[in-house]
Amino acid sequence: MFDWFSMAPYEERVVDHFEKDDLIIDTAAVNDGDYPFETGITWPSEYPDSDGWVIVEAYNTREEAQAGHDKWVATMTSPTLPDELRDCSNSKISQVIDALGGERVRSRRLNSTE
Repeated sequence: MFDWFSMAPYEERVVDHFEKDDLIIDTAAVNDGDYPFETGITWPSEYPDSDGWVIVEAYNTREEAQAGHDKWVATMTSPTLPDELRDCSNSKISQVIDALGGERVRSRRLNSTE
C-alpha cells in the first residue's frame, strides 16, 4: 500500500523547485497518492506548523504539474498571500487517517501581523 522504498530518486521525480528565503515550493512525482504528481509548500515564517509541508494540489500529468507549480509560485510570491494553505489529502495515508476520523493538521493559517 505504501511503497516509499521503491520511489525513484528525487532528481528523477522533480518537476520544478522554487526557493526564496524560507519559502519552498516543490512539485514532484509521487507513488503514494491518487494522483501521480503533487505540489507541496513550506514557509515556516508565514505559515507556522509542526511538520512543515502542506500538499496543496495534485495532478494527473507532468504538464499539469508544471502549470500548477507555476501557479503556486505566482500565488506565493504575490503581495497578497492566501489566508490559509489547505492540504489536498493526495496521499493514501492521509486518506486513511481522514477515514478513521484521526486528528491531522489539514491546513496552515497565515501568520497574523496584528
